Amino acid sequence: MEVENEKGMAECGKNIVEDVVKQILSTLPPKTLIRFKCVSKRWYALITDPRFVAKHLSNSMHNNLSTTSVLLKRSVCKDTREAEEPEMVFSFLKFRNDIANGGEHAHEEHSYFSEVEDVEIPLKTSSESLQIVGHCDGVICLVDLTGDEVFLWNPAIQESKLLPPNPYLQGYGFYYYAVAFGYDPKSKGYKVVKIGCPCPIGRERDDNGYYIYDPYKAVLYTHMGTDSDSWREIKTCSLETQTTILWPETFQMYFKNVCYWTGQEQHKELHAYEVDYPEDQFIGKVIIFFDPVDEVFHDMLFPDCFYDGNEFFFGMSLLVWNESISLFGLQNTLSKLGVSFGIWVMDELGGPKGAWTKHIAFELTEKPLAFLNSVEILLADTEDTNGRVIFYNLSTKKLNHLPIQSVRDDYKAVVYVNSIVSVLGGNRLGRRDDSSNAESSHSKYTSSPLSHSMLEKSHSYSVWAIPPDEVSIRVKKVMEGLRAEFGGPEIEPHIPVVGSIRMAHEDVLNEFTNYLQSRVISGYKAKVSRVVFRSSYYQCVSLLVDSSFSCKNYEITQRALNCNQIFGFCNRVRPHLSLLYGYLTEEEKKKAEEKVNILDESITSMSFPITRLALYKIDYKDTTLKSWEKIAEYPLLFD
Repeated sequence: MEVENEKGMAECGKNIVEDVVKQILSTLPPKTLIRFKCVSKRWYALITDPRFVAKHLSNSMHNNLSTTSVLLKRSVCKDTREAEEPEMVFSFLKFRNDIANGGEHAHEEHSYFSEVEDVEIPLKTSSESLQIVGHCDGVICLVDLTGDEVFLWNPAIQESKLLPPNPYLQGYGFYYYAVAFGYDPKSKGYKVVKIGCPCPIGRERDDNGYYIYDPYKAVLYTHMGTDSDSWREIKTCSLETQTTILWPETFQMYFKNVCYWTGQEQHKELHAYEVDYPEDQFIGKVIIFFDPVDEVFHDMLFPDCFYDGNEFFFGMSLLVWNESISLFGLQNTLSKLGVSFGIWVMDELGGPKGAWTKHIAFELTEKPLAFLNSVEILLADTEDTNGRVIFYNLSTKKLNHLPIQSVRDDYKAVVYVNSIVSVLGGNRLGRRDDSSNAESSHSKYTSSPLSHSMLEKSHSYSVWAIPPDEVSIRVKKVMEGLRAEFGGPEIEPHIPVVGSIRMAHEDVLNEFTNYLQSRVISGYKAKVSRVVFRSSYYQCVSLLVDSSFSCKNYEITQRALNCNQIFGFCNRVRPHLSLLYGYLTEEEKKKAEEKVNILDESITSMSFPITRLALYKIDYKDTTLKSWEKIAEYPLLFD
């Protein structure tokens, strides 16, 4: 009995020692741990265990309370000779954090610059062409702008991986690529999203002189650290409405399981004379975000003041401030002289505009780089020829220049967390097992802002011209025949008059009702000119309605212009009546054209009166259309 007790105590003591060793090792720097992997097989197994990797990352995140590292891309001349070309380098800026104990600013965080360390990139490419996409769990995503190559890089352990070329975005004439990087807590893998934006310029115009903007193609790479890691194409129908396309421009950040871009909403088609004018091509700025779990794109508007013609905004960036999504940038008001720096904080993602509150405005014109804590921000002095980095305290309003310079103002910075997450596989965090004794490295990211209640409000509105019942019955027969062969949802026959209206429910309903009741709106005739086939989901097969200036049917365009005025939206897409929603190959488009002719050979000579306008609430992410709802209808007088 005594022998068994002694064995139990010895085993207990051994477990305690191992737990102490694990705890100590989990607080050590990544470089030290990489060396310690060679100590023994047991230590190698421990350090490469996904649960240990998760615990180490969690400790590193908590350690950010005492130290902060910022990875900065800058342009420097390492030689004093003036003729030398500048070189792009990646540097770690390290800060020591303290908490004030007394005085006016008690309990506030204060950071002190401690050192700068240049880091080598173990990649066979020039640093000049590399751009930082984003950061997640100590892994940096880089893209080579010259060759469209994508890299994953952990600078703490000097591991890098070149992702294989994707076969889906080749040969389509894309002129711009939008890239994002984040983590999927469901599959426990890292995901790279790449969106190809096709250019209509240089393409052939249709018979009426219109350039057609094809929808974007998107591919996704899931990094699980296995041989099966690869690119695959994902749907982009959530990046379009019936008449517009959402264009992601600049990736901003990954936060709480969501990837964020700033971008534009643009028309699906433009007449040749409008292409060269951005004010005609683009409708307005939007924020586009992507949920790596359901792999669906979402969007919302900037604060209301961004759509005021008397306000101008520059250099807008999304950053995390006090664990909230915040918008930073320069604001110039025509009624006031000078430029000020503003911070708007998103209170929630509900509604078409979210809920933004302007918290701070101060007289600075520098470019925001990163927040170090709740009161201190890193800025780039874009007006200084030496390209200095500025350290600004929002509370004390003190501004300090750091001994860091760049010969150009193309800084890019991310707050970095040290980790031993491998980009080559093996000990990758994404493969960790859930364990009660292992702290989750994503504990601070467990609640996504994309809650179901918020997404239920993520809709827009559209005004439709409704054909008479007998015309709807005739059109539905063609729709049913196409749907039987190619699939797709059941569509209510209609012509979009104004699409993508982004207003609160009560406001859009009041505007629609009050406008029509205050005017005597007469009905008008719509004449079908031809069947058209598009690559976009909501205009896959449709009847193009004649809207030329030479015919009486120009009235339909006039109705659209009248509605545009009250909803603050200018619809430049020609009127169309969709027969099929979906995606068809070129071969399927030919079959669909034959099918339409068989089902109704005279449909292109059809004309009919429009005697009703309807207001619909639409969630464009719902491709089944089951949530699309008519909320108002108004009869038109017809002679």
